[in-house]
Amino acid sequence: MATLIARDPAPDLILFNGSIHTLWPELPRCSAIACKDGRITALGDDSQVRVLAGSQTEQIDLAGRTVIPGLNDAHNHMLELGLKLGKLQVENCRSIAEMVALVREAAAQTPPGTWIVGEGWNESLFAEGRLPTRQDLDAATSAHPVLLKRFFNMDLVNSQALELAGVGRHTPDPQGGRIERDESGEPNGILRAAAKLFCRQLLPEPSESELIAALDAAGKAYLAVGITSILDPGLYPGEMRAYLRARNQGMLRVRVNLLPSWHGFREDEAREQLDARAAELGVFSGLGDEWLRLGALKMAIDGGTTSRTAWMFQPFLGEDKVHDFNRLDPEDLREFFARGHELGWDIGIHAIGDRAHHEAALAFADVLDSAPPRDHRHNLIHGYFASEASLLHMARHNLAVVIQPTFIYYEGDDLFRDVGSELAHRYKPARTYLDRGIRVVATSDIPSTAHYNPFVGLYSLVTRKTWQGTLIAPHEAISREEALYAYTVAGAWLTREEQFKGPLAPGFLADLAVLDRDYFTCPEDAIRAIEVDITVVGGKVAYQKA
Repeated sequence: MATLIARDPAPDLILFNGSIHTLWPELPRCSAIACKDGRITALGDDSQVRVLAGSQTEQIDLAGRTVIPGLNDAHNHMLELGLKLGKLQVENCRSIAEMVALVREAAAQTPPGTWIVGEGWNESLFAEGRLPTRQDLDAATSAHPVLLKRFFNMDLVNSQALELAGVGRHTPDPQGGRIERDESGEPNGILRAAAKLFCRQLLPEPSESELIAALDAAGKAYLAVGITSILDPGLYPGEMRAYLRARNQGMLRVRVNLLPSWHGFREDEAREQLDARAAELGVFSGLGDEWLRLGALKMAIDGGTTSRTAWMFQPFLGEDKVHDFNRLDPEDLREFFARGHELGWDIGIHAIGDRAHHEAALAFADVLDSAPPRDHRHNLIHGYFASEASLLHMARHNLAVVIQPTFIYYEGDDLFRDVGSELAHRYKPARTYLDRGIRVVATSDIPSTAHYNPFVGLYSLVTRKTWQGTLIAPHEAISREEALYAYTVAGAWLTREEQFKGPLAPGFLADLAVLDRDYFTCPEDAIRAIEVDITVVGGKVAYQKA
């Protein structure tokens, strides 16, 4: 039976003859949906919904295709991705030689002395089976400084870039970072964690117009894969201003939740300056509308596993000690959490290593045990390895976990190299989280991974397979419906939008994606190949596959 609102005024859009999966418990499946003024006004059978049409109603015959709620990538660096799209694309390189060839081609078209910047390389894909070095890049050009960002927390630079940054044999490692060196003690071109800043700080800052253009480009890319909402974490005031300008200029194509950067990002920001950012605005989580909202404060403790910069209980394989790449003093966690919580902010904290996750959950628990109760949406971001104690704290205090299943697919094979089999098979324990009553939010974290495609993420949650077919903790697989919920409804809860976004339900935002095959019944291996035929945002067709 249809759930109808009113016959007048007539809908703007009706989709019919489909297989619509609503994630709304009162009507999980239907064949038709009507939209008016950006919201869903009716769901039901074709005959029940189509009768509402007026002379100006657009009607789309789905021809049996599957419809799902618009996907919500609730940890997605949209601005960075948009800028990346204008740089050298190296995420698909399957060898160092291929990457060097791209740099050589770029050098032939770039004025001497101008930076060549690329992003996204992953050494686990390289046929050479090693990390690249400055000598590899030097073979491509000696007339340009080159900086190629790994997908996370490590840069490769050439000799000219090191020279411009003043980095040489006698340059000490910075706090929280490391300059990798060759056997003779010379920098080999790999800069880890905080050492990245030596060269990154020399790159020209993008203008506001370039930032707005980047948001427009990223939004178009997201619509093509069914993403209708994102959360961009760790932003600075100028970047947030660009989002507002883009919204005012009609260049914000998906809904956005902004997370201001807080502790654990820039060493040149004093504690007092960061506290002022949280306190003196006079606002807190939830300000905004259905297109642009203010979310949590973003914090960060450590780095990552495959860059060997995460905060671990035990050293990475082949190392004799746990190195300190932490981005803030863990002793300050309780103070920061208490301050943000008191001010009314939700807090999301990047905590990848098993010790980082454990300590963050414990610090949250200590603060919440002594603070007056309030509705919060605090969360641990990444959630790689959960200790029993952290699971108990998270369940008891309603701490969500924001995980990136795309990491399973793109970097899962390297876990065995870096942390060993035992920890690898505890990686991103989605099944355990859900069984413990912990809310799971699934996201991409682009560009800290190779691609934002949510169907790769859904595939990874359901199959637990890497791109090479390796199983990573198969006992942590979840169902297709649970995975889709984590990519839609759970993200709306995280951003305090669960009353009007997430499922396809009467009165909710009319954001949805029409797929080229049935996500729920296609073979498991076909999930990652799903394509989006139509994306609807606010009851209007925002993307249609040519």
